[in-house]
Amino acid sequence: MVATFAFILTNGNSGSSTTDGNLRSGSLAQPSTPASQPKANTAPSTASGKADRNPPARKTTTGKTTAGKPAATPNTGSQSPAFRRGQWIALVDSFTTDSGVQADQLARSMAGKMIAAGVPAKALLAAGQYPGLANSSFEPIRDTWIVYLGPVSSAAAANTLCTSSKTQRAHGGFLACPTFEPATAHN
Repeated sequence: MVATFAFILTNGNSGSSTTDGNLRSGSLAQPSTPASQPKANTAPSTASGKADRNPPARKTTTGKTTAGKPAATPNTGSQSPAFRRGQWIALVDSFTTDSGVQADQLARSMAGKMIAAGVPAKALLAAGQYPGLANSSFEPIRDTWIVYLGPVSSAAAANTLCTSSKTQRAHGGFLACPTFEPATAHN
């Protein structure tokens, strides 16, 4: 079956329907090869095919790949950073610790992917220590890993950072992020 398929690919079709001389219907003229001439071996050899490709970059003992890119995990920030009054963040995503998933790994992975795409994302564990990082009942968010952008000097700047095209591409498309001033309680 493989030989038939190879014959069809190299000679046009399996039937011998020719019209004028060596012209096959629906194809261009092809040179005739006498049956006594051996066909060239089309299998890849060391001089062709995959043998001429460069091998993939390998890690060296210095922790860098041979292409010169660092192999280190991106810094996704402190687990519990200190915020000052007037510093705003945009919340990109959140993962509760009681949801049955590895919330810390998900949050840090998402922040790492965004950092790799050039977006200054970070991850933190909200355990009630931020009065301005609150739910709709104005209670501080607890037991939740948060992926955020910032801090920046205003809510508008945090929203602009969130809605930038670079952030949209890195995250996969969200229209707006809630903004918070973590150090200040808002009632």
